[in-house]
Amino acid sequence: MPAAHAQTARSLLDTGFAFDLPLTDRVTVMQRPHPELAVAGVRAGAFLVFPQVDLAANATSNVFGATDAALSDGYKTVAPRLDLRSDWSRHQLLGHLRGTFRRYLDYSIKNENGYDIGVESRIDIIGTSTLRAAVNADRIYITQLSGDFPRFAAASVPLDRQVASLRGSYAVNRLQLTGDVNVTRLNYGDTRARDGTRIDQDYLDRTSTRLTARADDRVSPVTALFVQGSYSRHDYRLARVDFDRSGGELRVIGGAAFDLTPLIRTRLGLGWLTRHYRTIGVTNLTGLAIDAQADYLVTALTTISLSLRRDVRDAIVAGSPGYVALRWAAEVDHELLRNLILIARADVENDDFARIDRGDTLRHAGASALYTLNRSVMLTPSIDISARASRGAQSGQRFSEVRAGLSVTLRR
Repeated sequence: MPAAHAQTARSLLDTGFAFDLPLTDRVTVMQRPHPELAVAGVRAGAFLVFPQVDLAANATSNVFGATDAALSDGYKTVAPRLDLRSDWSRHQLLGHLRGTFRRYLDYSIKNENGYDIGVESRIDIIGTSTLRAAVNADRIYITQLSGDFPRFAAASVPLDRQVASLRGSYAVNRLQLTGDVNVTRLNYGDTRARDGTRIDQDYLDRTSTRLTARADDRVSPVTALFVQGSYSRHDYRLARVDFDRSGGELRVIGGAAFDLTPLIRTRLGLGWLTRHYRTIGVTNLTGLAIDAQADYLVTALTTISLSLRRDVRDAIVAGSPGYVALRWAAEVDHELLRNLILIARADVENDDFARIDRGDTLRHAGASALYTLNRSVMLTPSIDISARASRGAQSGQRFSEVRAGLSVTLRR
């Protein structure tokens, strides 16, 4: 069963490893397997190939995120994808090729052409000890719903990413040690205002290198402890515009995954982070790092999930090196029928920008449904209400928007 199409905050640079408990008979609505509805894939020798295409029609009440005189528009999305997975008894090879093509009916300046291509390999060494290597390239778009969208921009900001990573893990008894090296290159495309004026984003191009070490202790089948430290170095290509944001970030976090009660599964990480800059006079960003989630299994058919995250992000806004983001989110998933899941969600993000007088608040609420007709066809109606407030002398865009649509997924 695919995951809910919730609107989530997505970091440009992933911040660590997935941390969760092994699945037991107590699972969330979205985790529960439905083998009678799962796709079988297409056999290709020792591989399974999973073709899929999403076709969507949507409408928005405020296509440009305007404070006043909002303009509505409709758009269609075609998103083909091809996933490949080896079917070996040991080791594994994964690959994917995906595209996301969005076309607006009246305002073509908003059109998007996204892609995502990648390969990942896993070598099984001894027991559960492994070595993983992955490369990935994609193009995503920073939209008006993001906290770091540039003011007065009409078109979304295209961002090309190339990522290479190498990860090794060694497990002995309850203890698992993991080391990771990740190199990410970010290349921002220019965007445009409604009058066609080009808005330069090249000053944000950078390469980031992250080293991470982690130790996990599986105390019991429902309890695990961890401690993790990472250091990231950010090297910006240009320093002539604005100021040089190059520098480093140290993040140390520890925590646990445990069952608070038989019906509440919890993951909690707390720590400290500091982001420093090479430019003289730019104050370091430091503070508490939080990454927490709790899943309340109300019944076998209903799950309530709450999450909280606090981190530091590089700013796309001229004059500010970065901002501290604090995000709360809640989601309710209810399995009305075996092939119909209803989803309601809400989240609030507060962004506090450094070095400039600006603070943003992003609010979102939405509802959707996952209706699986059979193994090959799924329907997803959705509606989302978003609002962005900005305060201060250098405030950003302030607007509200309603989006509604229907997606049809065809798969094998």
